[in-house]
Amino acid sequence: MKRTGIFPKGFVALLALSLATLTFVGCATGSREAEEYCRAGMERLSENDVEEAVKCFRKALEISPRFATAYVGLGEAQLRAQDYAEAEKSFNAALDLDSRLMAARSGRGEARLGTKNYQGAIDDFNETLDVDPTRLQALSNRGYAYAQLGRFDQALADLDRCVELAPSQPAYYVNRASVRFKRDEFAEAFEDMDAAIELEPQNPYNYVTRGRIAKASGRWDDACADFTKAIELDANCLPALKFRGQYYMGVGKWEEASRDIDRALKLDPSDEEAQGNRATIIANLGVRGDAGGETSEDVDAAAASENER
Repeated sequence: MKRTGIFPKGFVALLALSLATLTFVGCATGSREAEEYCRAGMERLSENDVEEAVKCFRKALEISPRFATAYVGLGEAQLRAQDYAEAEKSFNAALDLDSRLMAARSGRGEARLGTKNYQGAIDDFNETLDVDPTRLQALSNRGYAYAQLGRFDQALADLDRCVELAPSQPAYYVNRASVRFKRDEFAEAFEDMDAAIELEPQNPYNYVTRGRIAKASGRWDDACADFTKAIELDANCLPALKFRGQYYMGVGKWEEASRDIDRALKLDPSDEEAQGNRATIIANLGVRGDAGGETSEDVDAAAASENER
């Protein structure tokens, strides 16, 4: 499921608010300097300079070790770096100091999503939503967690609410489409993706998602058209290249398939599915030696891989 981002765009504003209202504990000296480092960290986050943000927040904590908001900022930076275990530790530290910091509780929920502790994430989002039932990020992420646990009715309830509260936000339609896709509700999922594309027509991944839904419902030509549109928007859109290559394989267009799968493998040489696809393509083309950029060793390795499959 596509999520709306690690944190909402308003996170820096929320962090600034908590900074303004936070009472320092055990920080009789040096608190103003720590605040300045924390503000600098927020600025770096707004610029997506994660490495410098981490340095600023850590410096703030060196000066004022009980500065809860600095832990929140550090946790957010660690989330953006996808260091989920460390982010959870930072949010735990913030909550130990000030349990009222909903940014920390919601942030810990996001970190738990990253570590696949979905029930723990739901617990954090529940507490966040008890305070503010309209907090869209928590609603969307709780829906994501429910979906990962197979609790699709609860996931849809959360995502329906997100669409109701923010009908102009395309990500919520994408999220809901993902849940409906898992329930084999292809027509409804397709409608959601139509809405997402209407709102965000330049996002190639919206077309990839709609293409996957079309493919699953047997609408192969529509799927290919969507994958092609995604590639037109982003020539390096890996899933679109791979899925279109698989479409070409399915209709026996092996040369076209070879071009797409080779491009996909250049973007991610470790993709085992694409490696298997290339082996199948080579076997059907009957190629040995230089084909689509492969060396003879590549072909031999691909053939061996196909035999293993």
